[in-house]
Amino acid sequence: MKNGLGIEHPLCDKIQLLMVMLFFVVWSVDSVNYFFFGYSTVILEIFVFPSLLAGTALFLSLSLYLISKCHKAVLEQAHDQPHFVDSGIYAWIRHPLYLGTLLFCLSFLFLSASLVSFGIWVTFFMLYDRMATYEEKSLIAILGEQYISYQKKVSKWIPKLL
Repeated sequence: MKNGLGIEHPLCDKIQLLMVMLFFVVWSVDSVNYFFFGYSTVILEIFVFPSLLAGTALFLSLSLYLISKCHKAVLEQAHDQPHFVDSGIYAWIRHPLYLGTLLFCLSFLFLSASLVSFGIWVTFFMLYDRMATYEEKSLIAILGEQYISYQKKVSKWIPKLL
């Protein structure tokens, strides 16, 4: 939210970069060990590979959709005065970019079912939740009741289907 409405968490970019790198390094090491040495986890032996591949495709598609819609909504106002966006993807979920990144990483867990990577993903989610809460406090301070009303209507992480 630099040069925009609200305040971004001071370590936002560093935390995101570090967590994505950590996730993929651990996932790669754990996956290589499973696929080549066979000792990472037995979860792959329980599930059928096509169903895991379907989960990967589903979460990867959903993550790319969320990220693209989020960027479109934000970039459409790039030349305007910053204003509160509560339409489009933001009418369904308050943090589509964060959720898209989390789902992107989650999609890779379906390929190897890495338990260690899942633990890092949970940590990643908790950090994103704290960053989102920090940023929402800023928006409440700026927008007041308008943002509080938005919070009541729109879910932070899981879209309300009705």
